[in-house]
Amino acid sequence: MSAWPAQREEKRLPAEHRIAILAAAIALMTVASVTRADPDLWGHVRFGLDLLHSHRLTAVDPYSFTQDQPWLNHEWLSELQMGLAFSVAGPLGLSLLKGALALGSLLVLWSALKGMALEPKIVVVGAVVIGTVGITGTLRPQLWSLICLATLCLILVRNTRGARACLPLLFLMWANLHGGWVVGLGSLVVWGAIDAFSRPELRRHWAAVIGGSVIATLCTPYGWALWRFVWQTVQLVRPNIEEWQPLWTLPPHKWIPWLAAVATLVWAARRPAPHRVHTIAVLGMLAYASARVARIVPLFVPATAILLGPALIARWPSHASGPVRSPRTDRIFSIFLLGIAVAGSVWIGSTTLHCVAIDVSRMPETAAARLLASAMPGRLVTFFDWGEYAIWHFGPRLRVSMDGRRETVYTDRRLSEHDAILFGSVRGFRTLEQWQAEYVWLPATSLATKEWLAGHGYRIEFSSPRSFIAVRDDLPRLSVPPGLIAVREGCFPG
Repeated sequence: MSAWPAQREEKRLPAEHRIAILAAAIALMTVASVTRADPDLWGHVRFGLDLLHSHRLTAVDPYSFTQDQPWLNHEWLSELQMGLAFSVAGPLGLSLLKGALALGSLLVLWSALKGMALEPKIVVVGAVVIGTVGITGTLRPQLWSLICLATLCLILVRNTRGARACLPLLFLMWANLHGGWVVGLGSLVVWGAIDAFSRPELRRHWAAVIGGSVIATLCTPYGWALWRFVWQTVQLVRPNIEEWQPLWTLPPHKWIPWLAAVATLVWAARRPAPHRVHTIAVLGMLAYASARVARIVPLFVPATAILLGPALIARWPSHASGPVRSPRTDRIFSIFLLGIAVAGSVWIGSTTLHCVAIDVSRMPETAAARLLASAMPGRLVTFFDWGEYAIWHFGPRLRVSMDGRRETVYTDRRLSEHDAILFGSVRGFRTLEQWQAEYVWLPATSLATKEWLAGHGYRIEFSSPRSFIAVRDDLPRLSVPPGLIAVREGCFPG
């Protein structure tokens, strides 16, 4: 069965339209490349660089002294790409990589809406841009899940055997890029099961596609262990991380993209269309999952736009007739727009794109980091958000107590021990006494812990409204190393 509705034969666009589209693509690529750093970026790039140099994965983490389970790096392929981009072009390489992934996802969406009138198409794409900003604003492995899920949805809605036969290859890459493949596999199984039930002649085909995709997810360095890890991970509760919370626990403005996607689904469910049951089932599953775990919302929103693409096209079809010869002034204006886009991209590229901006409110002071640059090799008790920052700047000379890898390196018991240290409980003090770590670098809000350290064998060598550094009494004082190279404030890596 062919895709619905039948796509109209599109004639070649006039030259001035093609120039305008090129200008828009250049501008979008530039804007999409503007990137900010999240607390995990330091680790992702560092681990990617390590892979480039060592050509192997290790279960033993050289950066943490509290590791209590084998390191399962399920995002190794996306980190390898980050490391390669950084090694080739530094922060600019990271910006361009992020821009390519974000723009690629939008191009998949644009292709899914082919045949739709331009004005509503722009509205839909704009809504998706807003709904996915939680992923597209930073360079994270979730970006690979965004483009992979968009591709999967486009293949399902296009409904061709040849494209579906390529899905195992998609899942082979996806399983090595990011754990979001489980969302895609669930969507594929639901869609394929309904299609096989409604069309018995396709049962063997769907069995091969789904079976091949399942087998492809086992083609990772971890095999069945990855499945076990994903199963355990999706059941975890992360009370301190907003994006892992149920949507109804977050501020109302966080609900808007989800509500808009659900409203569109309800609207489309009332319209007759092939694959209506398939679409409702898959999007209903994603709607429920994203309501329970807020981080799935940026995946649910574009999936809704792509899977409902046929209904949107039928409601707002393009009525463009054959191209009309445009005045010469239109072509001159299009070339002018192209020049503006190129000039603007060059200007942004020479300024913003060379700086992956750091949210200083979430990162420690440079002054504290400069002091720790003189620390002797040892162990560093530090804050969750600062762990991978410390890994980048001091590891493995200083091994950290905690970082953003959570369940890939640490068990729940280790995480609760570290929380007790931050909150200054008796259990946290017992843990510190047991570890006897050489250095402690925590937020200033851990005041009880700071006072306990000052009375139990540590001296406070740095204190500010944001953080403090405690050094064990038997160690020399910290000082800024002579000749330490100044860094660009507010830009990755800091």
